[in-house]
Amino acid sequence: MSDSIARMAAVPTPAGIDRKRLRSQRLREVNFQGDALRLGMNWTEDDLRKPQVLVESAYGMGHPGTFHFRALVEEVSNGVFEAGGKPGEFVVSDICDGVVQATDGMSYSLVSRDIIAAMIEIHALGHPHDAMVLISGNDKSVPAHLLAIARCDLPAVHVPGGTQLNAPDYVTSNEMWEMGAAVRRGELTEEELDLAQRGACPTCGACQFMGSAATGQVLSEALGLALPGSALVPEPLTKLLRYARAAGKQIVRLIAEELTPRQILTREAFENAIVMHAAIGGSTNALLHLPAIAAEAGVEVTVDDFDRIHRQVPVLANVKTTGRYPVEYFWYAGGVPAVMLELRDMLHLECVTVTGKTLGENLDEIERSKFFMRERLGYLRNFKIDRQEIIRPRDDPFATDGGIAILRGNIAPEGAMVKTFSVPKEMHAHTGPARVFEDEPDAIDALIERRITPGDVMVIRYEGPRANGMPEMYFAAAILSADPALNHTTAIVTDGRYSGAMRGPCVGHVTPEALEGGPIALVEENDLIELNAPERRLAIVGVEGRPLPEEEVSEILARRRARWTPRPPRHSRGILSLYEQVASGASHGASLISTGSGGASSTAHPPAARQPITRV
Repeated sequence: MSDSIARMAAVPTPAGIDRKRLRSQRLREVNFQGDALRLGMNWTEDDLRKPQVLVESAYGMGHPGTFHFRALVEEVSNGVFEAGGKPGEFVVSDICDGVVQATDGMSYSLVSRDIIAAMIEIHALGHPHDAMVLISGNDKSVPAHLLAIARCDLPAVHVPGGTQLNAPDYVTSNEMWEMGAAVRRGELTEEELDLAQRGACPTCGACQFMGSAATGQVLSEALGLALPGSALVPEPLTKLLRYARAAGKQIVRLIAEELTPRQILTREAFENAIVMHAAIGGSTNALLHLPAIAAEAGVEVTVDDFDRIHRQVPVLANVKTTGRYPVEYFWYAGGVPAVMLELRDMLHLECVTVTGKTLGENLDEIERSKFFMRERLGYLRNFKIDRQEIIRPRDDPFATDGGIAILRGNIAPEGAMVKTFSVPKEMHAHTGPARVFEDEPDAIDALIERRITPGDVMVIRYEGPRANGMPEMYFAAAILSADPALNHTTAIVTDGRYSGAMRGPCVGHVTPEALEGGPIALVEENDLIELNAPERRLAIVGVEGRPLPEEEVSEILARRRARWTPRPPRHSRGILSLYEQVASGASHGASLISTGSGGASSTAHPPAARQPITRV
């Protein structure tokens, strides 16, 4: 036996792992070039025989939420090495919704989710990996990573990327939009805006409000794919590095236990995630992401599941933007586990998690530990803030229900959503004349120039997935919510979407979208639009400012449809052209990649990666 072969034979296998069953080792038996190529990257012969773990991050210089990931990648890799595995580090970065907001770049935001997921699939299944640890923390990278985890079905752990520390005076970056509009109107000085911009993001990490980034981290932990307590760790704390190291160690245990994501991502796990989404007053973008992730796991989740569960679950998190406190304090108050303990009877405690234990067992351990008294609450004592101000007790909630309502009617036969939790009570039922805009920039100009009258219903269309990549309408929503004359009298209705920081009377995700001939394309100026959240209704109820019987409105819409013609494509090349051709509707995740029957992914898994779906 040669020296190299002898050394390879001497490599100990991590406890409980049958090397012959490893995907990486089985593929080595048929590909002899792969070993040579890895040895060319300073791998050792020992490394080749270890369980091979993809360590994929969204590291990049697009925004503060990923810029600090090098240290997390290193700690995950250290954990993998310590547990007897070999990490392979890959990167697919993301773009920042805040950076591209109100520009053409926003059209690329949603589709980037599916592109990132596809690249991780290529890295995970194209190379001989046995498992993966994915590191992300922001709007599209987190759902992309969860999509990839469900699709590839290799043992996996997600590491949430943490949050920024607070800025002076609790200023958050999303406030720059309304301040910028005030500068354009001469109501605020450039110096005041400049001062706020310089201080709004004092550290790396996700933004300090329960937007899409923070919501995604919470949902990852709620699904059981992240270690307990790891969502929304303040970025400067070494605790974030320790979670990363622990994830690297845990992934090798999951290989030994052959615990794969589809055993974790059951119907009950997704219901747990929606319960948590309601309890934190989470971003409306979750209505696009969770159904798409579920479909990859072979589970059907619809927007109506959000409507049903949100009616039952109180909002306990008093956090920005609708609430008072930043998400940094949410973590100090106990974070996801603290909310879960308050809502324990509403959760499926039998769901398995990446700890290898059930959710109920995880919560039992946390309750017996010093988790709250020493690790978290001491920070709040520094700030002299009571924990129950941030995570409210069950009997004194911040709001009585989660507040996502799915509306239907002759404008949105397949559904539209509104976050009633952030809508003034007087706007829960509203009827007003339509002000129609064919794109967001025209609507923004009308708001800034104060051409919108209290009581109007702004209809912004041709901004759906196929028309324009489904960009966020945050700039318009921010100006509306900052206007004391409009924020409790005027609504926005769009086939686009909103930022997780959105607040105010804003209806989005109208399906079918205008480009597909959805009824929102037939709305005309001064049609009467009814928004009725309690009755879950969104409809045209009159024309030219006059109410009409439903039958007469239907006849008018039929005549308009007969003369309607599709708009030419906005994008003739590139990824947005492809997205325009194949994207599913907003009520089905606005996905670039189709799924097979029953919601299962159509992606073909290689035999070594395929696992049966196990219900808990």
